Order: sequence, then C-alpha cells, then structure tokens
Amino acid sequence: MAGKGSPKKSKAPPSSQSPTEGASKPPVEVQEREAAARLELEKLSDELALVKKEVARLRKENEWLKDEANQTKMESHEYLQYMSRKSQKRQTTIAALNHRNTLEINKIEAEKLEIVKKYEV
Repeated sequence: MAGKGSPKKSKAPPSSQSPTEGASKPPVEVQEREAAARLELEKLSDELALVKKEVARLRKENEWLKDEANQTKMESHEYLQYMSRKSQKRQTTIAALNHRNTLEINKIEAEKLEIVKKYEV
C-alpha cells in the first residue's frame, strides 16, 4: 500500500534471505556494538548515580563543617573577650595594689623619719 503520500522506504538489494529476515536482523557486528554501548551506558549511568550521591553527601558534610567552623569561631571570640576582661581586671587589681603599697611605704617612711627625729635628740 505504498502510495505517493506515505514515507518512502529504502529498497534493499536482492538477497537470498527473505525480506523479513534481512530487514529485522542487523548484522552481528552492529548488534555487538549496540550491546556494548548499552552496557557502557548502564555502567556510566550507575557511576553517575553514585557520584551524585557522593556529591550530596559531601555537600551535607561541607554544610556541617561550615556550621562547626562558625560555632568554633564564635566560641573562640567569646573566650577571647572573657580572657581580655579577666586580664584587664588583673591589671587593674595589680595597679590598685601597687598604688596602695606605694602609699603604705610612704607612710612607713614618714613614720620612720619621725621616730628617728624623736630619738636623735
């Protein structure tokens, strides 16, 4: 029923095979290449799926590591502030003690001078 409006079919050269045998079975070499290509495609598809899973796992790990790094950075900053306040408090205490000791030494020196004058006479 091939008419002018239907798609044209290429005519195969006459052979000893029946028309249905020759048209449905490609040569063995082509079949082998197709099978090898299918296997390669399946292998690559499986590999792609594994790589995608690994990428997803690594992204999650990366997010966790970023969160952990931010937490550590924040804790370090807080600890640095704590140590700075503690150091400042100690410096203030040292300065106050130094001042008090200086006043006490001056007072003792003054008392010493009075006692020496009292007994020098």
